[in-house]
Amino acid sequence: MAYSAVVGFRKVSALGISRVLQADKGSLWRFQLETQFGEVLRLGLLTRNYRKNSGPPKFDFTGTEATSKFDFTDLTCPHTWYPIARKKKRKVILHVGPTNSGKTYSALKHLEKSSSGVYCGPLRLLAWEVAKRLNKANVPCDLITGQEKELKEGATHKAVTVEMADVTSVYDCAIIDEIQMVGCTQRGFAFTRALLGIAADELHLCGDPAVVPLVEDILKVTGDDVEVHTYERLSPLVPLKEPVSSVSSIKTGDCLVTFSRKDIYAYKKIIERAGNHFCSVVYGSLPPETRTTQATRFNDETNDFDVLVASDAIGMGLNLNISRIIFSTLQKFDGTGTRDLTVSEIKQIAGRAGRFQSKFPIGEVTCLHKEDLPLLHASLKSPSPLLERAGLFPTFDLLCRYSLAHPKHGLYQILEHFVENAKLSSNYFISNVEDMMKVAAIVDELPLGLQEKYLFVVSPVDVNDEISGQGLAQFAQNFSKAGVVRLREILAPDRVKVPKTPTELKELESIHKVLDLYVWLSLRLEDSFPDREVATSQKSICNLLIEQFLEGNRLNSPTRVSRYLRRQKF
Repeated sequence: MAYSAVVGFRKVSALGISRVLQADKGSLWRFQLETQFGEVLRLGLLTRNYRKNSGPPKFDFTGTEATSKFDFTDLTCPHTWYPIARKKKRKVILHVGPTNSGKTYSALKHLEKSSSGVYCGPLRLLAWEVAKRLNKANVPCDLITGQEKELKEGATHKAVTVEMADVTSVYDCAIIDEIQMVGCTQRGFAFTRALLGIAADELHLCGDPAVVPLVEDILKVTGDDVEVHTYERLSPLVPLKEPVSSVSSIKTGDCLVTFSRKDIYAYKKIIERAGNHFCSVVYGSLPPETRTTQATRFNDETNDFDVLVASDAIGMGLNLNISRIIFSTLQKFDGTGTRDLTVSEIKQIAGRAGRFQSKFPIGEVTCLHKEDLPLLHASLKSPSPLLERAGLFPTFDLLCRYSLAHPKHGLYQILEHFVENAKLSSNYFISNVEDMMKVAAIVDELPLGLQEKYLFVVSPVDVNDEISGQGLAQFAQNFSKAGVVRLREILAPDRVKVPKTPTELKELESIHKVLDLYVWLSLRLEDSFPDREVATSQKSICNLLIEQFLEGNRLNSPTRVSRYLRRQKF
């Protein structure tokens, strides 16, 4: 029986990442990546045929046909991958409770008092916030994320995104925030790595009570001592019995939650046309800097932007003074289909209403539609379902050893067959690596070493975004050909215009993703991606244009925009 994967082909323009960004009359921005190629690169899975095997195994995973008998697919003891942490008998303290219960605040107090430490968060926004807090408290703290490295003189503390957690250093104290994300199908393996690998005398885990039994079970084999501290919400959260019937009932401090970019802008338009409020917006594909600006504007009582329209991106990472959460729907599209929100998702979002010691200490939550109220109320009364398994992914060392035993296999094949054949204990699942495999299908066509391929595969590229995916393809192609990838100005200051439609805004957000990717690569391959300053300044222009669109203050004249950018020293 033969199986053929669907082939996705997209042509990459010789003038830039997307045809819509070429320097012609239909383009807002001149996209000037230095690139010489116009051939077709493949995004998506390459065509591969697998036939039923009646003879010897096609792939020798245990190495019996090679030089080693090591079972590369045995992932049943991941705690042994981290020998430095295993030398310690760690004191692990779980801080669990609902949103706005002070659990992370309590853990941060321990971090502040420690002689050395690290905070690991799920978002750059959270790492920024913690670094700022510790430095303000005269605890020098480095900030290290995929796209930033800000080092403070004499610092013994770090605030990092969880993927950047260093499992080779030793700390007095460490925090992993939102530890329930070990159960995330895509990023869970990074939290598992931090949980098993951080070598700290005290390890503080903050998150949902649903994760406690799983963490306790995982840590039985590590010899760590585990304590559980439970927290209650510091301010009341009141589920309302009536829906919000119309936009005329929207009031200052409200946050309307919806789950598509299109609906966010539709609701923003409807609310602002009513004439009583202006809306800030927050959603996942906005650059983190813009999300922070939007949150600050919403929190500022002297500002006219007194209503927030947002996606579930408000669930973590931003301090928001929200009086009332209003769900426009309790369903979302998750990439494969439309489904009801889970109990955990509803509670995480609803819990953002009412912030302790804020203007709105008592939070309220309701819906736009009366038929959604029973599910809302039932979810808020229910405990989150227990997490049963944590995400896992083989280390680069394992992938490398497998590659040495099977040198003819590309990274796509290696990933594919680890996923299909991995042996796991009952506490773990193999993380969803579909997007990684799409990138692997691209880089396998290029003359790159395994480590270089792996770097592109784990990069923060949104391969399902056409412009972002093609940007990665161009970077990888140029890197494989010349070893150096130069970046010219994508946004020429004398030509930039504030986008006028959500479609134009989406293009600009995609450009920001490409620039972010360049910065990420430049921090790992500095000599090969030497134009980090150009990318950073271009990101600043992107942020400015996005914010101008969101404010509705369109600077239509290129001259006025150019003058403004010069004043901002971009």
